[in-house]
Amino acid sequence: MKKISLILSFIVVMVISGCSSTPSREITNVPSDNTSPIEGQNETQTENNNLTQTPGQSSESGPTEKPTPTPTPDPLGNLYDCEMTIEFTSGPLASESTSFTVLGEDYFTDRGDKFDVGKGTGIYYEPQHYFILHSSYIGGIINRALEAEFIRQYLELFGGAGPMTIQVNIDNLIGSKAVWSCEGGSSYVTEINGVIRLSHEASNRLWLEPLNIPQILEDREGLASEWVGAIDVNDDSRFLLGFCGWGPESLGEERYTYYRYLMSFDLIEIIP
Repeated sequence: MKKISLILSFIVVMVISGCSSTPSREITNVPSDNTSPIEGQNETQTENNNLTQTPGQSSESGPTEKPTPTPTPDPLGNLYDCEMTIEFTSGPLASESTSFTVLGEDYFTDRGDKFDVGKGTGIYYEPQHYFILHSSYIGGIINRALEAEFIRQYLELFGGAGPMTIQVNIDNLIGSKAVWSCEGGSSYVTEINGVIRLSHEASNRLWLEPLNIPQILEDREGLASEWVGAIDVNDDSRFLLGFCGWGPESLGEERYTYYRYLMSFDLIEIIP
């Protein structure tokens, strides 16, 4: 909290683009745990079509997999186009919450700018109840955090936390309760049963193959030292939440989308 207060006391901006590998502005200085972010000088948006493309980019760069229709109605109901709120009710994130619009199925045929940073939207893959949210900051402004930023920041601060620290923070989150509420619909009482940070290589694959999570976790591609935590995704009675994590400061602007996290929430109760 002291670090956050110190950073917020500086009137500065961080120029990064959510969970995206192409920031809306080029970064001339990058934040560390002991420094404040500096506003970039170049306002020109860059294009990057390599395999590390991640959410928040233009419509040409989003994942192309469309969820395979389920043979029977989802017991959790239709969560597409839902105004969703996630509120933590226990654990280190108690009283923290986030809200977003779950994109409809039309996103998979006409992505457009629906998942651009600042839209307040999330992608949903119904077969695995897998949600993807942005982390980092909207418009580069340090006090306008994106949807999953408070979780990312708890786990790794401004990217300076090592694997041991991240593991301790993950352990502290296990067992935390969170209520997912769809406006006008049901609420879902959940409990965190696992959190994992994927390696850089596996993180890239996760974005390209969002319906292949069990296999990606089993293969454990990339550097073993980059994997932190664990989750079990062998059943459908849970929600998965994905967002980006920061890599080494030496990577420059590429650090902001270097890793991906997956959080697994056991479903405890459905409140109609």
